[in-house]
This record gives sequence, C-alpha cells and structure tokens, in this order.
Amino acid sequence: MTNDDGYYGTWGATTQAGPSGNYWQNLYNPNGDYARCYWDSTNVLSAYAVYELPIGRGRQVGNNLSPAVNAVIGNWSINPIISWHSGFPLSLYGASNSGTGSPENRPDCLGPVSYPKTVNAQGIQWFSPLPFAPAAAGTFGNCPAQGPAIGPGYADADISLQKNFPITERMRIQFRADFLNAFNHPELRGAERYL
Repeated sequence: MTNDDGYYGTWGATTQAGPSGNYWQNLYNPNGDYARCYWDSTNVLSAYAVYELPIGRGRQVGNNLSPAVNAVIGNWSINPIISWHSGFPLSLYGASNSGTGSPENRPDCLGPVSYPKTVNAQGIQWFSPLPFAPAAAGTFGNCPAQGPAIGPGYADADISLQKNFPITERMRIQFRADFLNAFNHPELRGAERYL
C-alpha cells in the first residue's frame, strides 16, 4: 500500500503495471491516494524442475544399450520453468473536472468492477467501464490511485531439453535447446486507461 508511487515507475505500455502518476490528485489530501502499489501482485508462483529421463546406460530403462545407441537416446533431461502471477492493480484516469489544474485526475467509482473480457475492433476489453463515471464538476474522483480494476495475470512455461555427452568423470559436452514461452501463451499488457 502506498499514497505515492514516486518517480520510478515503469511508465508507458511496456508492462501492465503502471503508476497513476507522480503527484497527488489533491495536494491537501495525500491520504486520498492511499491504494495498492502498482507492482502489487497478490499471488506469485515460480517453479522449476530438472528431470533426467531414466533412459540409457546405468539407468532404469536401456541399461544394456550399446554405446552407439546410448549416444543417441541416453543422458537426456527435460527442465521446465513455470512462472505465474495474478494481475497488477491498474491505474485509471479521468477527465480534469476538479478545476484545480491537478495533473492526476481519476473517475468516480460507482460499484464493483466486472471483467467480461470481450473482443472488439480495438482488441480485448478486459474490464467493463460501466462502474466508472467522470467526477462531478468541482470535485476530485473517488476511485483509488491504483487497483479499482486488476489487470490480466501472467502465465509462462519455458522448457529446456538437454543431452549430456560425458567425456570424463568431471567433463562433459552439453547439447541444449530452450523453448521460451513453449505453449505460446499471450502476455496481455496494459495501456493507458482513460475513462
């Protein structure tokens, strides 16, 4: 939680997590900007494994393989890396209705956010804009600085396939193929969110 994200945000559409801005919406009420940090991801899972296939000389399957056959099918391993996290709080921007010249303007929150995830000509509409409205004239928006809406999460599986060619007990040559984002899962990035 924070009431100011500082000057060191990610900015732009490079990531989903973007700060609301560097200034308070109302300079006389900094606690009005108290909200989740824009880099706050509620759930994060990172896991990896190294699985040596039980095929080849001295292994469970193919223990008596000839050296030539073992050179082709023995000493392989599969190594997945799984990354997953829930979405980041999104910063919403609204019209400048306060009359104060504030550089940080947010809409009013009218109710809970729904996530229809509909597809239209502009792309995927991640959340519905219906629970948001421009702030009334002469007032500041009541939505939090970050987090009335949560962006899409991220899931990725990288897989490495490798084979070791033993030379001596301490030395080996390794063939390795890495498959990044092996299942071609899209990473949905945030953009400017003006309501």
